[in-house]
Amino acid sequence: MSPDQSPTFAEVLTAAIQGRGLSLERIRARLDAAGVPVSIATLSYWQSGRSLPTRSRSYHTLVELERILNLDPGHLTQHTHTADGRTRRELFEWQNVIPSRDLATQIIEDLGIDMQGQLTRVTMHDLLEVDADRNESALEVRVVWRAERQGLHRWAVVNETDTGTTTAQSIEPLFGCVLGEVIEVPERKLLVAEMLAPRPMQRGDLFTSEYRLSFGASTQPSFRMLRAISDPVKALALAVRFDPSAVPTNVRAGVQPSLEEEEPADTVPVTLARNEAQFVWTDAKPGVYSLFWDWD
Repeated sequence: MSPDQSPTFAEVLTAAIQGRGLSLERIRARLDAAGVPVSIATLSYWQSGRSLPTRSRSYHTLVELERILNLDPGHLTQHTHTADGRTRRELFEWQNVIPSRDLATQIIEDLGIDMQGQLTRVTMHDLLEVDADRNESALEVRVVWRAERQGLHRWAVVNETDTGTTTAQSIEPLFGCVLGEVIEVPERKLLVAEMLAPRPMQRGDLFTSEYRLSFGASTQPSFRMLRAISDPVKALALAVRFDPSAVPTNVRAGVQPSLEEEEPADTVPVTLARNEAQFVWTDAKPGVYSLFWDWD
């Protein structure tokens, strides 16, 4: 291997296993006990380079494997190269589903927040409030988290309002979380907030957090709500409550692969119950989930 050539995933994994002095059978047993079972054949294929852990479900296995082998977070995942040289995280990484990707990513890195391998969303529920002027007034978010590692966990909330918003947005923790540093970029209508778990967590702990985003008036009527996820979620619910004096003619739901697209190619109708609409996805895969509506 030349000095400027990066080691392969197989080479890094082999060196880590040899350094730890564990057999594949013992590693398999520990992975199984951690709830991420992998066969000895698969581990052997990874170690020999015959296959790579490029499937999305393999990421949590690698996170646990790093812990078993006493490796720093990301030591293995950064080497999971596919045949065309891209990594699994580049194929669908969390940066691909957040607003103002480059700027938000830099802010999150500056805050020292690790968005991978620390916490997993089990369920997520968004409730958007739309006022009589057809403006978004607030968004309440409730998440059930599972801690994947021991410690006091932090995560980032990223929100970008429409260009027509005339005043700044704000964020308020409601339950099960503490607000840390908040970075606002008014010219981009962007807010990045550091959120902290209420206490140090043990691996496997479940906890709920709730927070509320409040928005200023807008010169443009609201027409959609979006929720982007970079990891699978057991249950994802989007709900919107319209002011009774301003109810849209119809609501529809859809999924798209990234924020680059304006609207999903396929949508399904959503029932309006008086002034409320909701749609729930089970076993939601990474992507951008949305509700859209039309006014008279």
